[in-house]
Amino acid sequence: MKHKSALVCGAGGFIGSHLVKRLKKEGFWVRGVDLKYPRFSSTRADDFVIGDLREQDVVRRVVDRGFDEVYQLNMLEACRRRNVKKIHSVR
Repeated sequence: MKHKSALVCGAGGFIGSHLVKRLKKEGFWVRGVDLKYPRFSSTRADDFVIGDLREQDVVRRVVDRGFDEVYQLNMLEACRRRNVKKIHSVR
């Protein structure tokens, strides 16, 4: 049985680290990426990459497969704070 996979961008933060825990409980293989590890507990991610997602070489390194789900928490939180009405994903 193939595990679903998820990429959590911002996995070192409070929300991201809890999302990683939830996804693991749901049976996902999880890769986390952030500038730092979670502050108050160890990560539950199967793989954790320390990196800056503004750098394309880091992006290419972490998106090395077809993930079933990708969570980009940093961008979503910033948009929520600014009351952005629509967020588009470009293919």
